[in-house]
Amino acid sequence: MARAFAEAGHEVHVLTAPRAGLVAGGLTEPPGVRIHAVEELQGGFAGAFAHPPLRHAMAVYTTLKTLHARHSFDFIEFPERECEGFFALRAKRTLGHFASAVLAVRLHTPTAELLKLNRVATLTQDSAQQEFFEAASIREADLVLSPTRALLERLGPGHSGVVVPYPLALPTESAAVHPRPSVLYLGPLEYRKGVHLLIDAMQALFARGLRAQVRLIGDDTPTGPGGGSLLQWLKRRIDPAWSERFHFEPHRADTERAIATAAVCCVPSLWDNLPYEGLGALAAGCLVVASDAGGLTEVIEEGRSGLLFRSGDVAHLTDVLEKALGTPAPREATREHARARIAAYCHPASIVRQVEAAVADAAPKRYQGPPKPAARAPGSDAPLVSFLVPYYNMGRYLPETLRSIRAQTLTDYEIVLVDDGSTDSESRALLDTLHAPDLRIVRKRNGGLSSARNAGLRVARGRYILPLDPDDLIEPTFLEKAVAVMEATPGLGYVTSLVAYFRESPENVVGGWIPSGLDRDALWVVNAASTCTALMERRLLEALGGYDEWLTAFEDWDVFSRMAERGLTGMVIPEPLFLYRRRSDSMTHTLRLAERLLLLSYLSNKHATLALDPGRSLRIREGEAHRMEARLLAEVAAAVPPPLMNRVADRVNGTLKRFDLLHHTLRSAARHVAPDESRPIRHQLVDRLRRKPPSGA
Repeated sequence: MARAFAEAGHEVHVLTAPRAGLVAGGLTEPPGVRIHAVEELQGGFAGAFAHPPLRHAMAVYTTLKTLHARHSFDFIEFPERECEGFFALRAKRTLGHFASAVLAVRLHTPTAELLKLNRVATLTQDSAQQEFFEAASIREADLVLSPTRALLERLGPGHSGVVVPYPLALPTESAAVHPRPSVLYLGPLEYRKGVHLLIDAMQALFARGLRAQVRLIGDDTPTGPGGGSLLQWLKRRIDPAWSERFHFEPHRADTERAIATAAVCCVPSLWDNLPYEGLGALAAGCLVVASDAGGLTEVIEEGRSGLLFRSGDVAHLTDVLEKALGTPAPREATREHARARIAAYCHPASIVRQVEAAVADAAPKRYQGPPKPAARAPGSDAPLVSFLVPYYNMGRYLPETLRSIRAQTLTDYEIVLVDDGSTDSESRALLDTLHAPDLRIVRKRNGGLSSARNAGLRVARGRYILPLDPDDLIEPTFLEKAVAVMEATPGLGYVTSLVAYFRESPENVVGGWIPSGLDRDALWVVNAASTCTALMERRLLEALGGYDEWLTAFEDWDVFSRMAERGLTGMVIPEPLFLYRRRSDSMTHTLRLAERLLLLSYLSNKHATLALDPGRSLRIREGEAHRMEARLLAEVAAAVPPPLMNRVADRVNGTLKRFDLLHHTLRSAARHVAPDESRPIRHQLVDRLRRKPPSGA
């Protein structure tokens, strides 16, 4: 495709993960094509991306910004798979980056659909977030390119796009017609590929007296029953009498020779988009027998350029294969027709013209970036934004937080500082020194975090509310960017940003967190939406009833859940504009285990109908519990001798079976268990299990 674009007169750049020989110059670039390696993330913030696809997507975005500044691209295409373009697409929508380019997403098959087709139900928070970001990439793209109508239809109502097939050049020679019956399968050994149907059909033909060989070229996958090897499951299906007729081989880059020696190439998928293996076989003139589920039905002309069978129907596949293998006539009849069909349907130059036309039609939709926030109305003394800062014995950190507020590039704000009955003398004395036109101090008896925020909400005058804890910081552009996104995107519930963790100094970044937004299924299990620091409309927060004062923690999670139940969405700016201070004595770390479980149960009961797909929520919860249990036991194993480890593992497993600990508890335990030879290991475990990670993590 890159060569075809270059031959049409375009300047072409390919951005890819680092590969052997690429950086060292070992790869010869086609004329007119430049190839670039993604620059890997560096520094403490890279720790925010524990899930490799998200880390790669952020690296793509940061590298692409540099390349776009040099070359000013007109068209940028991403795959939807593994959300590779998510951060770049979100940056265009929230920050106006890449405004001169049409950003397109090329569909393959989204991860959620692949898992469904492979009967894989396991989910973790990471994989659920990847699914959510893939869907967001498709929604936010300027242009969606799908190789088939079948894929757009599978994604359901509301998904529109332009059908542009994959490009494929014909091989120089066509496959020979072989008198000896042989069947070839190319592709990964996945359940969704229907390889088991082919094996069952061929054994039925062997029982009828057919003498033939079956060659299966592709790598094994864990999509067999119980997440086991599909290869081993397939081999167990084969009757020993026929085992010598099936030949399994690992994936190979050069498949043309295999196609050239096959009488029939079978694509037995339960559903497939537009597999290159089938296209390659058609291009070589090999007779292709394919299922009627998916995109190959849009390419194969039944009986002319290939044969189709009813997806999942072994008996019908058996009959179609018998017809294909019985005599050379079907293979001779389809050889030239198949090559001609691919030459017309997938010719790279034709695909270039189709993409050019789609980009031209998408050009008016180019996003030019959010507008600048409107100035305060003449004669009005109401600020645009009210910061809500709850304060309880935090004098050590408050001055730095106030400085970060006053460093904002958007200055139309007020600070509402709510002293929630501080008892520390230095913290109380500090309040007496804070006198400024932009600051109002509200004093009240201690009532907890929700009570303090509600007290600030009652006196706030701004159109927007931005909660900020008195030990956290925001970057100077947080307010300007968040307000601009909010005003450019009607119907948003909130706007927030990526989160960077720091210790002591904001220069000492030690990790971070990537909020998802309002994924209702995930939100029922964990606060995937945001930290408390999210810009919201004051009237919306008031309409929601403010903060639930029964909650001594997770009050922000509760607010986001209520937004989601109203059908609202949130927006996460793809920059770490919020700086979260990691402190071992913070409220989130000292919350007792019993209290946490009570609060989580309260939230689950309050938002019983939050999840759109409760089954998906349960899968996320179970996946996280399993993953965190394994991590906890691994860290304990590294901390104690083997005999003691066996007793600890038994005790931990027993506890986890008796109590259904949620994701927060398990992650906390996994993160914080560490050896301390001065105290019994059971005491250390109890201490660690009583802690929790930062809000939202």
